[in-house]
Amino acid sequence: MRPFLLSLLFLFSACVSAQDLEVFELFTDQAVLQRDIAHPIWGWARPRRTVRITLDETTIRAKTDRDGRWTATLPATEAGGPHTISITDGRTDQELTDIYFGDVYLLSGQSNMEWRLAQSDPDSSRAAAIADPLIRQVLVSKTGEGSPQEHILLDESWKPGTKNEMADFSAVGAYFAHYLRESGVDLPIGLVHSSWGGSRIEPWIPATWQEDSGSVSAEDIKAEVERRQAQVKSFYQNEFAGDFPPASEAGPNEQYVTASGDKDGWSTVEVPGLWEGKGYTDVDGVFYYRKTFALTEQQARQPATLFLGPIDDNDLTYLNGTEIGRTNDYAEYRHYPVKPNTLRAGENVLTVRVEDTGGGGGFHGAADSLYLQTENNKVPLAGDWEYRIGAFRINSNSNANQTPTLLYNAMIAPLMDWPLTGVLWYQGESNAGEQDAAAYAGQMEDLIGSWREQFEDQNLPFYWVQLANYMPAPSQPDAPGWALLRAQQTAALSVPNTGQAIITDIGEAGDIHPRNKWEVGRRLSLHARKDIYGQSVQASSPVARELSVSDNTAEITFDELGEGLTLKLADGDRYPIVRSLTVRDGNGKWHWAVGTLAADGQRIRVINPAGTGITAVRYAWFNNPDDANLFSRAGLPVTPFELTVD
Repeated sequence: MRPFLLSLLFLFSACVSAQDLEVFELFTDQAVLQRDIAHPIWGWARPRRTVRITLDETTIRAKTDRDGRWTATLPATEAGGPHTISITDGRTDQELTDIYFGDVYLLSGQSNMEWRLAQSDPDSSRAAAIADPLIRQVLVSKTGEGSPQEHILLDESWKPGTKNEMADFSAVGAYFAHYLRESGVDLPIGLVHSSWGGSRIEPWIPATWQEDSGSVSAEDIKAEVERRQAQVKSFYQNEFAGDFPPASEAGPNEQYVTASGDKDGWSTVEVPGLWEGKGYTDVDGVFYYRKTFALTEQQARQPATLFLGPIDDNDLTYLNGTEIGRTNDYAEYRHYPVKPNTLRAGENVLTVRVEDTGGGGGFHGAADSLYLQTENNKVPLAGDWEYRIGAFRINSNSNANQTPTLLYNAMIAPLMDWPLTGVLWYQGESNAGEQDAAAYAGQMEDLIGSWREQFEDQNLPFYWVQLANYMPAPSQPDAPGWALLRAQQTAALSVPNTGQAIITDIGEAGDIHPRNKWEVGRRLSLHARKDIYGQSVQASSPVARELSVSDNTAEITFDELGEGLTLKLADGDRYPIVRSLTVRDGNGKWHWAVGTLAADGQRIRVINPAGTGITAVRYAWFNNPDDANLFSRAGLPVTPFELTVD
């Protein structure tokens, strides 16, 4: 993952006794400020001083309070630029240049929002195609705090969307802004990007909105960190019964990457899987993984390629002691050609040195993404591997993205006076467990309500992405999995001025990070185009409204139809059948079902082939409804649903 700045607890004090002139961290060169409103600007200086702020030719004054904070209001300014803002307290001067006024969106959530455009664009062709200096992003650092902060830490100040800079933007945010501007929204678009991979929803909600959570104190955080560290140390001692390895490693340990296959000092772990899930919570550093496998003499002579799936973060990979490849990118799939004479008949030793700099560490692809492909054979490599640790660091801040309120305090609360046009949210994977999912709609309502309260805008548009299709295709008719979380996301649409992008057609079974972020951004942009900019587009996916049943047949009608429904048929489909349907019969048993689309495109008819009646109908109600084929004629997938007989 990209390196990021980690804060110390309470790095900034809300009470500033004496300091040089400062301006809130988001006011930098190349910033995008909200158009057409009286825009607040604030900062800090020595107490009881007068601060003069000049926007182009207009000057306003503010006086610092006894704590050194000053606040002023810039005049409402129409979209465009560039503008210059000058600030002085008579002792220190600051000048902000290349400032534009436009529409500003807050991006938040977990890794699919964090996902950089370059990760879906290895040749930079997409970044080049949508490069636009009037799309700009500022990147908030991943930090957690025990109380709401005034200051905010940044990984990057505002950057214009040139080809090179756009590659590092949030892919979802970049495409959202691109499709707005492409549709005729001729405004600068600012993206305030504040997300953290793997985060649950609770860390983003203020303590006052979380029942029984209360405030999180520095003592609470310290105690939790010490508890986790003790747990990890105990696990390590059980695995290796020795002292901890060092906190850093200058380079590969030659002893560990040799072809000897010596088992002394190595333990066993199942691969794939991040080491955080194997007992090493919050651990960064260097792990060595080793797999021994056998080849025939014929296989050893054939050309071969090693496939390891994605590895978080960086790897150095050796076969029989010879380096065959290295990659520094947690999302990239490893494909390493094997040089002649590297493999041998009989036993072969594969060693992978994995270095993690923050967040998850290890192999995070599907089991079938690890194999050696020879000319005529595929040798599976998933399963038990040996491992040992070359460098070991327990990251005291890494669990902030799992702890209620901490991310809100550090990454959202400081933005409270920053005007916004809307919010884009892409999160849910970390709350999709069976014990968590049922609470998610209420948590979404709290998230939206609390952020609207903070930004003092009860109508602030809030758009999110429903979870993509992921994991293997279903093998039985009653396996809801992620469908439960998706249903909660849909239920949260009861909150006014919200919208949801359905993406159950563009996920990937073996990767929780779908590469197709351009369509995600486009579908989110439809909501803004309709609700904010007044364009005539279908923004919402069709939603099942009503179920009527007669014996073994059911009929379902829909809202948000647009121009009607259609089927996307796969190659080889002989009949126009609605797929990914299941029904529950009178005995409570679920069956695979078949459906047909009415000629007018307004409803579907569902049949229970078992002939045992229908009491409920589900559509796309799985982790991976990979065959779901019902769409609006505008190309939006029908929202997954479960309807029951009243």
